[in-house]
Amino acid sequence: MRAAGMSIEALKEYIRLFDAQEDNTAQQFKLLNEQIAIMEEKRDDLQTAIDHLRWKVDHYEDHMAVTEEELRAVEKNRADQ
Repeated sequence: MRAAGMSIEALKEYIRLFDAQEDNTAQQFKLLNEQIAIMEEKRDDLQTAIDHLRWKVDHYEDHMAVTEEELRAVEKNRADQ
């Protein structure tokens, strides 16, 4: 489960529940579902970052051309003054 991204703390808790004499199936199930939710949130955050970087790469030339034009205009204004 560690290879699946489960935190050490959550893994220890799962093992504690598993090793207990009483039936902790419901708590184990809850813990596993909480870990899924945490991992899905991390995945979504990572996907958002990837999408943002992909957009920057896909539109790099557009941004660079605009920025270069703006810089040329600033330099021209300074030279004219």
